[in-house]
Amino acid sequence: MAKRNVQHIGDDQLAYGMPKHMVGVSTQESLVKFKRAEAGYESKNEKPPKDPKDNYYWTVHPKPKACEKCKALEGREFIEKPERPHPNCKCEIKKHPLRRPKRYINGYLLGHAWHLFTGGKQVDISFDGVSGGLLSGVHVQSNHGHSEQVACMPHSSNATTLTVDQTSPVPWRISLIAVGNNTAVNYTIIYEDWDD
Repeated sequence: MAKRNVQHIGDDQLAYGMPKHMVGVSTQESLVKFKRAEAGYESKNEKPPKDPKDNYYWTVHPKPKACEKCKALEGREFIEKPERPHPNCKCEIKKHPLRRPKRYINGYLLGHAWHLFTGGKQVDISFDGVSGGLLSGVHVQSNHGHSEQVACMPHSSNATTLTVDQTSPVPWRISLIAVGNNTAVNYTIIYEDWDD
């Protein structure tokens, strides 16, 4: 029988046939978990900063037979237009507007309400009728000349979209007035957050 030479010095002692400092590290499941966590960390940290130049970001879309350098750029976001990795590169480079977080203003309207905020070019407002009659609704006005009456009878829903033709950020002042006898409405205003 062959004699095993095993060294037993301090932290390098063997435990279960492996050096003590390596016990419990080599399972396939833990390696897969580590790779997933590492990929998640990298993808979160590759997003553009909150206010990149000109409020746009860029993405690269390689062709099906693209080289490895081009394929490595796929799925990443850049704050400036990326340079092509090699001459005669045929990959598509797309420019996208910056995605801003959505904000929600929820309220219960009995008479009159108004809201001030800084948002994007578009504001969506949804209404759910609580009480009132057949002619119940909400009169919607904005500081950008929008004025509209939105029907909203009890137990029904409706929505409207306000848009403005100017660059973001846009200062908004929205006024909501309940129309009809005993009109009560739940409302939600949805807009892009530009309050920095």
